Amino acid sequence: MEKAARKENQRTRLTKRLLRESLLELLAEKPVERITVKELCEVAELNRSTFYAYYQDVPDLYYEMGNELVDALVDYVRTGGVETEPMLAYIRERREMFALLIYNGHFMDVNSPLQRRILEETVRYTWPAGAEMAVAGAEWKYILQYMFMGGSGLIHQWVREGCDMEPAELAALLGGLTETVLRAAPGLARQAAKKA
Repeated sequence: MEKAARKENQRTRLTKRLLRESLLELLAEKPVERITVKELCEVAELNRSTFYAYYQDVPDLYYEMGNELVDALVDYVRTGGVETEPMLAYIRERREMFALLIYNGHFMDVNSPLQRRILEETVRYTWPAGAEMAVAGAEWKYILQYMFMGGSGLIHQWVREGCDMEPAELAALLGGLTETVLRAAPGLARQAAKKA
């Protein structure tokens, strides 16, 4: 019985790998919303019934892959700290996956489930810094949104350009921009309080 279960697990892993590789191949040509189950199964050389044994539709597979990538990045940041350069090196090592799953045209859409997860994790890690700088919660929320969208845009462009800068260079650029925003934040908060 154990041998049969092991063989089934191998078959499942192989099937999912074929579907994932086929989806990445198709994502290089067009956005996920334009990929059909029929088309995906043709590329993977699998029956549609096999696909439906594991997934509801193509976006289901897409979000599973994207969530796994985000989970891995979040775990990496949790264990390695929030140092920007190692995180960028991690992204560069997986550039194709990030380009196709995260930065595929939806990168600025915070309503995208993957981007929303990344924003939530960013807020979770950086929220205490606002209190340390005595920035009001409402203002800090907008500052974090501003920094997230700007940082996400820079990383997106870097990934699209084939990671043409070294992680250390991009980390320095992001760090300088973030420092400028954070230096201005308490002063802006005080100015707003004086006006009220």
